[in-house]
Amino acid sequence: MPQIENNNNNNNPDQAGDLRQIISVRTSKIIKRNELRHPVHTLSILSGKGGVGKSNLAASLACALADFGKRVVLLDADLGMANLDILCGVQTKYSIANLIDGTRNLNDIISPLETTHKHGSVSLLPGGAGLKEIADLDEHTLDILFDKLSGLDDISDYLIMDAGAGIHKEVLSFAHASDITLLITTPEPTAIRDAYGVLKSLGSYAWKRSNEMGVMLVVNMVRDKREAFDVAERIRLASMQFLGNAPVYLGYILRDSNIERAVRNCKIFYRYSPDSPAANSVKILTAELLGICEGRNVSVNLNNNGGGFVKSFFSKLAQAFFSGD
Repeated sequence: MPQIENNNNNNNPDQAGDLRQIISVRTSKIIKRNELRHPVHTLSILSGKGGVGKSNLAASLACALADFGKRVVLLDADLGMANLDILCGVQTKYSIANLIDGTRNLNDIISPLETTHKHGSVSLLPGGAGLKEIADLDEHTLDILFDKLSGLDDISDYLIMDAGAGIHKEVLSFAHASDITLLITTPEPTAIRDAYGVLKSLGSYAWKRSNEMGVMLVVNMVRDKREAFDVAERIRLASMQFLGNAPVYLGYILRDSNIERAVRNCKIFYRYSPDSPAANSVKILTAELLGICEGRNVSVNLNNNGGGFVKSFFSKLAQAFFSGD
């Protein structure tokens, strides 16, 4: 695998150091308060390169979790090319930037997408470039913003971040802050190389830790199960040999022409063609994810179409933005 250089922002060392310490203390206090509360699982979806189906998977995974009765908030966290609203077929007027400047509250910027018969739900929270502004906020403004975002605790079981591609610090920060990260790749050699580059850039954050689950591989656009396994093993073996550890292989999504048709119609493919090979792959992947996150076995019927945790996540995200690593 080729050498990958990580891009770090050059912040003022004194200011960044003070803010890191403030945010670290605040995060520790929030985590202690959260121990007796119903958890909100935070999940980031990253990729080494663009065009591997990351956003499509994020939206479909959110819908599949809703079918299992989960309340999901889908955060468009691509700082450069936020487009989940188009993919979901909705128009959004506001974003987190409006929450930061105080012109709108959380209810104004969040867009409910659907509610299932099992009382699961999916809502879209536009983020985009507004998330990057977190790194420029002072302590008082950060506190106000985190308090506003903590309202997500009351309406979500899962917070899914559709982050950007590559190894930029803003992208990797979501993996640093999340409970679990899905790293998406395809069988293309460039996608495999760049996925390895993400693992290398993440360093110790890529591996399972005591209170967080690290990075898990998902191989998209595969012909069959065998091809997916071979791709995952290439990445895992290279990681073990050169990085000293390997990510967990979570599963795969089959190549499916229904996805392209859904995108052209501004629809989520999991809803557009619920019995398609790709949608069935998402159902299986979701069941595996629920088993990991919630420690229980989940059965899948492929013929059925059917302030504290969030505040902690955003506190860790801000801390990662200020990190000098």
